[in-house]
Amino acid sequence: MNAAADIAARAEIARRIAREAGALARRYFRREIEFTAEAKGPQDFVSAADHAVESLIRQRLQQAFPDDAVLGEEGGGELGRNLWVVDPIDGTINFIHGVRYWCIAMGFIGGGERRIGVIYDPSQDELFWATRGGGAWSDETRIHVTPRDRLDRALVCAGYVPRHALDEHLVLTRRLHEAGAAVKDMGAGALMLAHVAAGRFDAFLEPHMHPWDASPGLLLVEEAGGRIYPYPGPGGLAGGGTVIAAAPGIFDALQRIALAR
Repeated sequence: MNAAADIAARAEIARRIAREAGALARRYFRREIEFTAEAKGPQDFVSAADHAVESLIRQRLQQAFPDDAVLGEEGGGELGRNLWVVDPIDGTINFIHGVRYWCIAMGFIGGGERRIGVIYDPSQDELFWATRGGGAWSDETRIHVTPRDRLDRALVCAGYVPRHALDEHLVLTRRLHEAGAAVKDMGAGALMLAHVAAGRFDAFLEPHMHPWDASPGLLLVEEAGGRIYPYPGPGGLAGGGTVIAAAPGIFDALQRIALAR
């Protein structure tokens, strides 16, 4: 099997796994399976649903690709040349409060390059996916970033969690508002990136994201014609890094605001 066929086959399997994982997560969300949530830190939660969904994804990936490494938000893992990164439920705080903005995020990184990104929104039954060089898709529909070329016409998502410096976040959002942008935080970074790729938001930025949240959506944005800030940062994949993803027409202006000191 050549490299392109291998990636296509992997992507098809990943899409199936994401849908199966989403079906399980939806049962927890609807409280068909009862669960409790625990705090890992300030406004940072994990639930039995997160663990169950990640366990399912790991089992399916290991069955399909026994030689691949898996790095998950809840179960950790080792880096490898062929690596799957997994966030079983991105947007857990929304999930446990019954808010329908959360997703399953999976990415495949081969030889240090993002090759596959899959983000499934069970609440809307929308599956966003991309392969390197193969475009970005919502199910069977090709998606593209917006043609936005002015920040004062833009809808920008700025992610925040308590491990980020609050004062810096407030300064950033103030600068974005002063530039005329509408600013939102929907609470699930991977899904916001997918919605940038789909042209629903014009940009997304966050000072630091882990690879399981960032990698799938960054590939989607790239393949949808958007621009991204180099990721990961100096600490490598395990360390994550800054995320800026936007329509090309506003990327430079957004980057100047985001990186201003």
